[in-house]
Amino acid sequence: MVIESTSRRGRCGLPGSGRGSRAALRRGDPGDGGRTVRIVSLELDNFRRFRRPLRLDGFEPGLNVVVEPNETGKSTLLEALRAALFIRHSARTELTRSYCPIGDDVAPRVAVEFEVAGERWQVEKQFLRSHRVQLTGPRGRFESDSAEEQLQALLGFERGNNRGTDPDTRGALGLLWVEQASALRVDAPNRLVRDNVRTALEGEVGAITGGRRFDTVRARVEEAYAEFRTGSRGKATGRLAAAENRLTVAREHRTGIETLAQSHEATLTELEDARAARRRIERELGDEERAALRDRLAADLKLAESSAERLVTAQARYDTANGTVERLTEKLAAIDAAQMAVEEAEAAKTAANAAVERHGDEREAAIRNEEDARTALSGAREARNAAEATLRTGRAAVASRQRSEAIARARERMTSLDALEAELAGQQRVADQAIASEQLEELARLDKTVVEARAVLSAGAVRVEVTSLDGTPVTIDGEPMGDAAREVTAPSLIAVGRHAKIHVVPPGTGSAAAELKAAEGALAAAEARLGVASYADAVARANDARLAGEAVKGLKRQVDTLCVADPTIGLAAGSAALRALLAKEADETAEEDTPVDVPGLEAEQILRSEEERSAIGRHTAAVEQLRTAQETSRKLGLEAAGAARDLANARTQLAALTGARSRTDLEADLVATEGELVERLRDRVAAEQAVGAFDLDRLRLRLANIDKAAAGAGDRRLALIEKIAGLEATIASEGAKGLAGQLDAAREEEAAAEQAVGRLTAEADALDLLRTTLREAQEAASRTFLGPVTRRAVQYVRRVLPDCDVTFGEELGLTSIARSGVSEGCGDLSRGTQEQLAVLTRLAFADLLLDKGEPVSLILDDPLVYSDDARLEIMTDILTRAAERMQVILLTCRERAFRHVGGNRLLLAA
Repeated sequence: MVIESTSRRGRCGLPGSGRGSRAALRRGDPGDGGRTVRIVSLELDNFRRFRRPLRLDGFEPGLNVVVEPNETGKSTLLEALRAALFIRHSARTELTRSYCPIGDDVAPRVAVEFEVAGERWQVEKQFLRSHRVQLTGPRGRFESDSAEEQLQALLGFERGNNRGTDPDTRGALGLLWVEQASALRVDAPNRLVRDNVRTALEGEVGAITGGRRFDTVRARVEEAYAEFRTGSRGKATGRLAAAENRLTVAREHRTGIETLAQSHEATLTELEDARAARRRIERELGDEERAALRDRLAADLKLAESSAERLVTAQARYDTANGTVERLTEKLAAIDAAQMAVEEAEAAKTAANAAVERHGDEREAAIRNEEDARTALSGAREARNAAEATLRTGRAAVASRQRSEAIARARERMTSLDALEAELAGQQRVADQAIASEQLEELARLDKTVVEARAVLSAGAVRVEVTSLDGTPVTIDGEPMGDAAREVTAPSLIAVGRHAKIHVVPPGTGSAAAELKAAEGALAAAEARLGVASYADAVARANDARLAGEAVKGLKRQVDTLCVADPTIGLAAGSAALRALLAKEADETAEEDTPVDVPGLEAEQILRSEEERSAIGRHTAAVEQLRTAQETSRKLGLEAAGAARDLANARTQLAALTGARSRTDLEADLVATEGELVERLRDRVAAEQAVGAFDLDRLRLRLANIDKAAAGAGDRRLALIEKIAGLEATIASEGAKGLAGQLDAAREEEAAAEQAVGRLTAEADALDLLRTTLREAQEAASRTFLGPVTRRAVQYVRRVLPDCDVTFGEELGLTSIARSGVSEGCGDLSRGTQEQLAVLTRLAFADLLLDKGEPVSLILDDPLVYSDDARLEIMTDILTRAAERMQVILLTCRERAFRHVGGNRLLLAA
């Protein structure tokens, strides 16, 4: 299995060789200069899910994207790279054991070809079984521990614990190779990265605190302080703890001496009390009356126990005789029952055999009855089939005649349909001339406007009446006026022959006339659009169209009624279906059909079906009778066999019960045993009377109490003897010790211990003050260091979060961001924003480390899973630009999300 590159450039090494310059890196050539790390190829075998050898080839200096579905082993690729570079080949831990495929016992192997600062190296490691490592490069070949040390020197990391879980030892690659889900956490960089960043920035910020020299000074102060107190809670340790312990011991010793002096007096009093108690107990143990009482009780107890033993013996003999009587009685009863069972089994066997013989004739009759019923059923089915065939022929003839009649009726409806459709077309043409109600309303409004304009014009008219006295003709606007009066609504010229001219101008006629002309023009245009001569003509046409529309609806209903469906000839509803059917049907002359009595044929078919059903019923009953007879025969046979078996068993049981002795012998034994039982009963009664004379439990209790009291007194006497001896020895010993002198010495030792604790506490306080001062100086220096780190990080962050400021902690970890003056802790941000900040801060540290010449490359496993489309596009653009300075490898399962990302595509192919 291999992973092939889809890049057209194919396989190639880094362009050029040698160390190069940082300027070349900034120009976008990640393979020239610096100490960028480039993965060239990866090969693994028997590593987790990859049981077969796998080689990954085609990695390029810039952006590389591996897009494959889940469960294909993308995360395993990153884990294999970590194993090849950071995990020692000889480690046998839970982590290295997890490299082995599940259920296999093999040796996981990883080989990586990589470039550092233009030099190409190849490392191969095998874990667990025959573990080994080999590093090959331009400086030679290395194996075992020397290969591991050379790797540390090349890639800038330290040897960690064998568990492979120490992030502080992995250096820059440990920060920048991010496994699945780790990019969701905004973590501080590891110790090596922090030291490298601080060293890189010392020249830039002009400070030494926070660097390695400061760490050395601070470590020595911490070591000195550790001789007095712990660093976390200030708990005493070392010299101060020893001094405090000395003071505690001195105080306890002084307290103990004082206690001994006080208890010496109490011991003397206790000794006298113990001696008096011993004398009282010795008098109690020498009491003669109590000894005589015990002897009497012991003699009575012995006699009572002897009577109880005789009673137990008599009871056992009685129980034995009684058991023998019961067994003989039960055996005689069992013999009687077995004899009765034999007799009953013989009778049952005889009855069963007789029943089998009687049932044989019934079974033969049932077989003959079933055969007769089956023959009758076959004849009834043939008759029913013949009747059904005759009925089908008759129905076909009737259906043919009905179809011919239906076609004839359809032709008649077609003739009526043609007349209705012609009338419908005429009415439809009238209905199509309908005028919309809105248009008619508009026409009415324009007509009303014309009428109103004329009224306005008439209201402003001047009445002119001219009478010629000498017969001189009078004209108005060139027309003879005559003697009638005129209503002048517009400016007019009245001429009286050659004598005079009169200009008449009615008030307001100019605007009224213009409005009238405008209204008449609008009305004429509307009438022209509708094709009518007047509003009244439009109303008449609208009424005609409405009536025609109602007529069209009625005619369509008639057409629908006329063109109904007829299933007998396959005619669907509608005129189109009717025309299509008649177009296919040729004119036929109805032939005279012979009448067919279909009801009679149906009655005949029903009769034959009933006869068939009756025959089926009789046959079913015969079959059931035969099955019942056969089942009865089987049961009778089983009963007969069972009766024979029961008879044999009863005879066997009777023979086993009688055995060699007859019933008479057993009865004689029973009579003899019953006589013995009477004798045993008399013995038991006599023993019970003897035992009743004594209370055995009370005698034992009284003796036990006397013995217990004597034993307790003896134990108390021994204890007092031991106590008296101890008190006497204690008094003798304490008197020789000189408790007063010991008490003075203990008080002097306590005072000296207090002085030593005070002196060492003062030294510890001075060192603690120095630690605080150094910590404050380091915090101030850290703030100085954080300036360059913050400036680099904020350039990336503001691409995603405009106008955003970032804050780093003392350990160079991002702690919060500020937007619009509001500070937010990283833990309070959304998962997507935390993920983006984690990637961006890693890029900022990568830039710093790249400038210092540290080995740098970026690998992200399943990155940006919580980013929306807009931020995903910005983040991928940032990663694309970062790939101009270092190798970037993206492992993802989201092909659609990273479809727009360029770079070198790697596909997993078998």
